Amino acid sequence: MLMQADPATFFLHPHYIPHNLVLVRAGRIDPAWARPRLIRHWREAAPKRWLKAWDAANPHP
Repeated sequence: MLMQADPATFFLHPHYIPHNLVLVRAGRIDPAWARPRLIRHWREAAPKRWLKAWDAANPHP
């Protein structure tokens, strides 16, 4: 979906085809848009002890 919506920003290199991810061209993405998405996906994969440390250092408002 991202590559279809904005192919100038999102692309896929043949090496990454087997993986569930897309690449982003440097300087083409809004950090305010990317940050919450990266954090959400990291939280899904991170060990619980890392999440505990993250949550202690980054309290939710």
